[in-house]
Amino acid sequence: MILDFFSCCGTVASVMAAQNDIMLNGSPYELAEPCSVSRLLELLNMKGKPVVVEHNGAALLPQDFSRVTVSPGDRVEIVSIVAGG
Repeated sequence: MILDFFSCCGTVASVMAAQNDIMLNGSPYELAEPCSVSRLLELLNMKGKPVVVEHNGAALLPQDFSRVTVSPGDRVEIVSIVAGG
């Protein structure tokens, strides 16, 4: 009975925490509040680096990063562009 109680409460806590999450490169990432893609890149220490960003399945142009808002429940994929051979 105690095990069932804890497993139930753990699930509820996970769901509650997930309410502020986005999916970032396939993993949950807690987002304190909605923000622009530019701000998200700052939070990830990626601002100014060459990246490709997909937001909810749509590829974004770099000039759109400041206009597109990322909100809980969104899916974001960020790929770093690395030169080399």
